[in-house]
Amino acid sequence: MPLAGCDLFHGDFHIAVGNRTANPVSVFANGARIGDVGSNLTATFVLEASLTSSTGSPTSPTPVAQVTFSARDMTTGVLSAGTAATLVKDVTTYVDVAPCVLLGGGSGPPCVSVSSTTTTSPPVQACSFSLSASNQSFPTTGGTGNVTVNTSNGCAWSATSNATWVTIISGVSGTGTGVVVFQVAANATGQARTASLSIGDQTFTITQTA
Repeated sequence: MPLAGCDLFHGDFHIAVGNRTANPVSVFANGARIGDVGSNLTATFVLEASLTSSTGSPTSPTPVAQVTFSARDMTTGVLSAGTAATLVKDVTTYVDVAPCVLLGGGSGPPCVSVSSTTTTSPPVQACSFSLSASNQSFPTTGGTGNVTVNTSNGCAWSATSNATWVTIISGVSGTGTGVVVFQVAANATGQARTASLSIGDQTFTITQTA
């Protein structure tokens, strides 16, 4: 929900509101209603606010906005005091609405508090590959060979041959540790020859006698 203001520069900020009171509440930012939250429920909102400054490096600034949150008990109509907060782009701001207890006993207007947490992406798994051997030699008649690909679970790989006389029978692709099985055709060229398999980021060399 956009907030009123003459600033032409705005940003979208993520807000999560938890209501721990016995009644539903309406939540306001700078006096503008952004939504309602039921009793003992949490709701999320995207708030459009005028940018007031930025943080971070000069080459990659992060938009910042200043907002005052308040909450109104939808049953009693009582409005809480305002609580100032600094909104940061790509950081979720948590607004907690809780019952206020008066010094003399009894319940008062809702109490609002604010905290923030940075939204981060899950780490990307780094994959490395190794082969059980780096090469294999075949006689003129050819034959079948295999090589084991070693890597972590969840790491995907594929195998390709750079020669028509070497055919991958199984293990064209896989995830995690696996085996590539290949067929070497008979050599009728009269000359020794060399081919290779590209598996993950590794190279497996195949030589064949004349």
